[in-house]
Amino acid sequence: MSLRSVKGQCRIHDDSVAQVEYAVAALVRLVTAAHPRDPRIAALDRSAYLILHEVLSHPDPPAVQDLAGELKVDLSTMSRQVSAMEAKGLLERVPEPHNSRVHRVQATQYGRDQFKLMKSARLEVYKDILDDWPEGERARLAYYLQKLSESVREYQNCSNERNAPDNNRP
Repeated sequence: MSLRSVKGQCRIHDDSVAQVEYAVAALVRLVTAAHPRDPRIAALDRSAYLILHEVLSHPDPPAVQDLAGELKVDLSTMSRQVSAMEAKGLLERVPEPHNSRVHRVQATQYGRDQFKLMKSARLEVYKDILDDWPEGERARLAYYLQKLSESVREYQNCSNERNAPDNNRP
């Protein structure tokens, strides 16, 4: 699948789009259904896992608005998610010395531990699932999943650009 930006319009060009759409929908459903069986995986919901991943990927505590941008959610949604994670002891706010309106967050030790447990459990599940796949196929799957993720981000960026108010219009 490829995305092409033509005069500000993003268009999808592929005859197998319906197959990709259904495969992704089915995969998300299957993976979501499998996780409650393992309490280590069910310990964090998907948004908490992704937020902790982003927070732990930064060398310095990221700003809440930066997390919102990276995870493609609006600031109010991210603020609510961060507050809920703070209440669970997974994150803590860090003051921004130069701007009191900016809120930065970092993982607590408990948050880091929960993330590490969940990531380890998830890796074990995927190792089991992909156990009979040759390494070359696993590598290609990883490549194409990353490529699909990048294409989705590009599509979202194009959608945001298309839907942004045009201040140059009369």
